[in-house]
Amino acid sequence: MPLLLGGLTAKANLLTTFPVMGDLLRWGAFSLGGGINQTDTIDQFVGQTDIFGDVGVAGDGNITMNGDATIHGDLYYMTGGTLTLKGNATITGVKHHDLSSDAQLNNGVTEAINTSNAAFALPVTPTYATLTDIQLSGNQNFTINGAPGQTVVLKLQNFTITSGTLTLMGSTTTNFVINVSKQFSLTNHAQIILAGGVTWDNVLFNVRGTGTNVTLDGQSILRGVLMANNRTVANAGGSLVYGEVVANKITLSGSAQIQHPPVSSP
Repeated sequence: MPLLLGGLTAKANLLTTFPVMGDLLRWGAFSLGGGINQTDTIDQFVGQTDIFGDVGVAGDGNITMNGDATIHGDLYYMTGGTLTLKGNATITGVKHHDLSSDAQLNNGVTEAINTSNAAFALPVTPTYATLTDIQLSGNQNFTINGAPGQTVVLKLQNFTITSGTLTLMGSTTTNFVINVSKQFSLTNHAQIILAGGVTWDNVLFNVRGTGTNVTLDGQSILRGVLMANNRTVANAGGSLVYGEVVANKITLSGSAQIQHPPVSSP
């Protein structure tokens, strides 16, 4: 059971495992180098592309928003970059485009690189030492269990879910780190479900190296931090990231959304 202090349940998040994250959890979306492209396209899914939370665009600092795409928060982008707004694209918060924001963005890049490296260096949890792929289809379900205070670590080649469900079961003090070296995709109503008190900031999907795009499509839902420092994360087809996306480049289209909830205080 989680430790009770004064009637309150103790809480931990990824910072307890990775102090090098610093304030990286503050962002809804953070691009290390390749920019952000947010396009509201008309398709079979109703709605528009939205990012709920602050957005940081380091590297080239370029961000393009089309149609009814909306950032519900502040935008930070490098002084050497450009902001392109087309149609009814909107930013509800403050636009930060100065040397101070450059420093914050460069710090975010360092935090992302250090966090990914630290995550990949962690030893695999013995229970899952022989698990090298998670590939679910149809109505398949798979559960990964963790104890209170434990950081559960997986090291996978491929992580692909089509219509299936992955459940991460633990407590408010359980962290999950899932390292992926090859393909990562969620399609056709795939879901990452958190149970037993686990929240989005307990979960890190760490996609390593260059390779194919990290894709979410077909109204799939990912809960957690999705990190792909050297790849493009393509969120489309009404899919939802409930947490945070950190990537070299981020694209949203077809009513896709990123929703950044509050960060839990340990």
